[in-house]
Amino acid sequence: MDDLEFRRTIYANPYCDNKEVKAAAASDPAKQQFWDEMKQLDKALQHTAKVPVPDGLAQRLLLKQSMQSHKQQQIKRRWHLSIAASVIFMLGVSFTLWQQQDVDLSKHALAHVYHDANALQVDENVPLEQVNAKLASFGGQFTDDIGKVYYANFCDFNRVKSLHMVIEGEYGKVTVFVVPHKDNQKLQQQFSDGQYQGRGMDLQQASLIMVGDNQQSLQKIQDRLQSRLLFSA
Repeated sequence: MDDLEFRRTIYANPYCDNKEVKAAAASDPAKQQFWDEMKQLDKALQHTAKVPVPDGLAQRLLLKQSMQSHKQQQIKRRWHLSIAASVIFMLGVSFTLWQQQDVDLSKHALAHVYHDANALQVDENVPLEQVNAKLASFGGQFTDDIGKVYYANFCDFNRVKSLHMVIEGEYGKVTVFVVPHKDNQKLQQQFSDGQYQGRGMDLQQASLIMVGDNQQSLQKIQDRLQSRLLFSA
């Protein structure tokens, strides 16, 4: 289960009993920490919603309505603002803690390949001009032919708008990601999960990540793409 699907599931139900969610959390401390924080936040919100109304409030309001209506409205307003501020603060702290976790682009690349497996099945025969039109939004372009491009489209790469391509390799298709740099990113130069292998490198303004099966020569593809991918200053 990738990070985006995991977060959506937890946001919808912090106490879900889904086996895939449990497995994802068990294999990734960052996911488990996020899940725990969402449970704590939900409990805090439930506790806030159960604040008891003071005894006799209705009677006092009736007796003093003519004199204290404006005063009571101000008190209620401050109370609501205080609760809203507390909730916003807790959400902000939770989001900040989540954002501060280092994002392993290598793991996310493998997860993305599995999640978007349909991209490996299409053949749109994308021309280089169309690829460069998308790369232009990142300030980049390929200066020469990179071989056949089966697929090229934008994707959400851990909340970063990135380019997802499938190109022709020496022994079949290879998935390529161009991911703009962002704080708290880390990238392994080589990685594998048994079924797929990958290579990654940091360029001027983005990371270049390739994922293919174990028989692919990703070094050759990396050299070819690196020599032809240019970013504007």
